[in-house]
Amino acid sequence: MSKVNKLVIVGCAGMGGPAAMMTKRMDPTVDVTLIREEENFLTRCAVPYISVEKATVEASVKDDGMFHTAGVKLVKQPATSINREEKTVTTADGAIYPYEKLILATGGKAIVPPIPGVDLEGVFTVRWSSDAVKIREWIKDKRVRNTVVYGAGAVGLEMASLIAQKGVKVTMVVRSYTGRTVGLDSDMSSELESHFAEKGVVIRSREVVTKILGQEEVAAVELSSGDKIDAEMVILALGVHPRTELAEAAGLEMGEYGLEVNEYLQTSDPDIYAGGDLVEYECEITRKPILGQIRPNAVIGGRIAAKNVLGYELKFPRLLNSFAAKLFDKSIASVGLTEAIARDEGIDVFVAKKSAKSKHMMIEGAKPYTVKLLFDRATKRLIGGQIIADDERSVRYIDVIALAIRSGWTALDLTTLRCAGQPDLSPEPSAEPIAVAAEDAFKEFYPLA
Repeated sequence: MSKVNKLVIVGCAGMGGPAAMMTKRMDPTVDVTLIREEENFLTRCAVPYISVEKATVEASVKDDGMFHTAGVKLVKQPATSINREEKTVTTADGAIYPYEKLILATGGKAIVPPIPGVDLEGVFTVRWSSDAVKIREWIKDKRVRNTVVYGAGAVGLEMASLIAQKGVKVTMVVRSYTGRTVGLDSDMSSELESHFAEKGVVIRSREVVTKILGQEEVAAVELSSGDKIDAEMVILALGVHPRTELAEAAGLEMGEYGLEVNEYLQTSDPDIYAGGDLVEYECEITRKPILGQIRPNAVIGGRIAAKNVLGYELKFPRLLNSFAAKLFDKSIASVGLTEAIARDEGIDVFVAKKSAKSKHMMIEGAKPYTVKLLFDRATKRLIGGQIIADDERSVRYIDVIALAIRSGWTALDLTTLRCAGQPDLSPEPSAEPIAVAAEDAFKEFYPLA
């Protein structure tokens, strides 16, 4: 296999940065050029926290010095075109960068609905560190008292929680029920909705924003019901579209949702790799294409693409899209399919739900949490999990559930799950909710003759 001498990477967020560093770590002699439109190498999950002064931009970005130290050539210009025949990338300043292999990590762009008033001052998306700084300064300068958060995905839920903690009245406008887009079924999200209500957040479910009102600045929001809500600020948190323009212009094949890649993260051009928010990939459970727009997918994709560029043939694992968040005093997590999605896919599901305490009953300070597991009746395999907890640590059990799904574990396998037990750190072993929930599935699936 011929050695790769020249690698160009376009994009530097969750995938591009790790790909550049992994390439240099594996083979320092490769000439790596990283073309970056982003203002900095940002840990994007920090953006909501920067918005409310719980984090700073400086603490949330990775120093470009690490690229210079590793020998990565950093180009701070947008890439404007790819010439696949000549194997070059052109940037906005007219510079041309030749490549032998190319990695596309252009990510996604915030969805902005085409509604009247969306261009008013005081309407924000939450994607870049500059977005966070603008929100932070707007809240202070305008002394914001009322905010509408449109969307209840990960960013929407976090923004609602964090802004409300600053004493601002928050109204969430949600097209379905709260929690659906982060993998919670309605029976689990109902507890979250009640908690938000206790904290003063108003949730307008099954409605959409039809108009943002105001002259130059936001003054109110009009809903599909006709109701108007006073607001000095609107946060658009409706998710992101893959930024496929560069790839499309280069003639790369598109899928249903994003750029198409194979199991090695190669596009339709075998010398061009891609990953992160840009691509669609195969779901671990349904084997259908889905998006995987969370940072862990991008980071692992960057590492795998880098190794494959160097000559390995490593398969990118199918997507499960694990999620976790802390919202006020509750922590939530999910992975795999929900009941609603499973039934839409024609899967006959068995549901087991158990509650536990974060510590042994003899220890003070134990906090409740609930685990919901979903099993495919036909295969007896675990296909989904959800957790809602008063204790921050308990949501980390979602990683155990995710590993079990990826490993193809059945209800029988899970009944023998042995977690480390210590009275002050974990529930009583006989009440460990994953194994106890699996026992319910075992009884259902393996009845005595």
